[in-house]
Amino acid sequence: MNMKLLDNNRTIYFMLIPGFIAGVILILLTQNNYGGGDHFTHYYIAHWGWKHPGVLLSHWGKPVFSILISPFAQFGINGARIYNLMMGFSTALIVWKLTLHLNLKNSALSILMVLFTPIYFILMFTSLTEVTFSFFLLLSIFLFFKQKYLVSAIVFSFLPLIRTESIVLFPLFVMAYSLKKQFLSLPLLTLGFWLFSMLGYAHYHDFWWLITKLPYTGHAKDVYGSGSLFHFVSSTRINRSILGYPLGILFVIGLIISVLQWWKNDKFKISETFYFLLLIPVSYIVFLSAHSVAWWLGIGNSVGLYRVMGSVTPLAALTALVGYNLITEFINKKNKLIGKISAFSIILSISFLGIYSYQHGFKPTKQQKLIKLATAFLIENNLDEQGLYYFDPYVAFELGIDPYGKTRCKRLGLNARRSSIEIPDGSIIIWDAHYGPNDARVKLNDLQKRSSLKTIKVFKPEKPFKVWGGYDYEVHIFMKVENQLKSLQQI
Repeated sequence: MNMKLLDNNRTIYFMLIPGFIAGVILILLTQNNYGGGDHFTHYYIAHWGWKHPGVLLSHWGKPVFSILISPFAQFGINGARIYNLMMGFSTALIVWKLTLHLNLKNSALSILMVLFTPIYFILMFTSLTEVTFSFFLLLSIFLFFKQKYLVSAIVFSFLPLIRTESIVLFPLFVMAYSLKKQFLSLPLLTLGFWLFSMLGYAHYHDFWWLITKLPYTGHAKDVYGSGSLFHFVSSTRINRSILGYPLGILFVIGLIISVLQWWKNDKFKISETFYFLLLIPVSYIVFLSAHSVAWWLGIGNSVGLYRVMGSVTPLAALTALVGYNLITEFINKKNKLIGKISAFSIILSISFLGIYSYQHGFKPTKQQKLIKLATAFLIENNLDEQGLYYFDPYVAFELGIDPYGKTRCKRLGLNARRSSIEIPDGSIIIWDAHYGPNDARVKLNDLQKRSSLKTIKVFKPEKPFKVWGGYDYEVHIFMKVENQLKSLQQI
């Protein structure tokens, strides 16, 4: 495939516009479930944040992300998804511009590699934070290579306000700016922190809220568990993978080739190749390693979710282009026909796996289907106007309620069992086997043994299935019937 004809702005935009339109149509025709409750909670923060401005400063929700996505979220969850699609395509364009600057061959192919990385493809159709993070990260790196160091540092400074774990990349960027003798850029790496510390003071009454309100300081290993140190590396498989085999192999080859070129051409001296390695493949590896260690040790409330790597997969895609160029050039020297077939096969496999790997993410889950039945029951019986206490964020989405505005409507989150929430008489509790015993640590028998709670309805799937924690998934609806206030601390 001749990529030279594609490497001009007009052709690239002409190709991307139909792709973006196709993505919007896919959004309008599907209901994305990937990301579970987080997908909906981020949407709630962005959507209802205009009515409750303090919500936009939610540390968990990430204020920079919430503010950016909020105008789109006013049009509903599909508006939020279109925002993410837009950010994904913008990130791919930045990667393409960077490959042109680095004089990499077949640079137009980098766009396809970014967009069709399996985990990245599905994330573009959610309202999660990873795609926006990748945009800011790649923009910062692009500006660095364009020698716009001050602006690059400012852009990087907002990364912790999109995803907290960006701090693991901080030493790499400090090194890069320092070696470039751009010492004025170093304090600007913290600009986002100072700006939002001041912005959030009026809400939190604490200038250091970004530190003191950090939501990942607790230990929930007993709930979230832990796993293999190679959990993320071993995820490369046909379905539900991070990079997929084609991109994964090309990334490794691209990394090795880049190191060899650094040795052969620069004798390990500080050069453009060095900065390429430091800020692109090494940043990916450091990010991967940080999450691997966190999951292995069960710290930082790590759940071992593959999707977190979507934050940096464009870096892997860019490195994979180096590997692709080596392989296709080598085969072309042997046989041009076989070279063309090989190139086409690689591109086809990347595209296919990107679309195929997470196709289940565009359909309602079995859990969501049962929640739909439960919420429909509440509406049919006029119980949705009662005080509502629920565990699964999807409940609020189906009922269309403002989760931040009703005093008698509340989601019960982590450690709800030990909270001091009071449940008035006549209130409804919607317990599910996923979020109830795990996130909130409220087990079914904790509710069933209370004489003040009456079981109204039980929903079970036709075919039983297990959820996180090994529980059989069910949804139970309770009503508080006692004529006095009871706290969950007593349940």
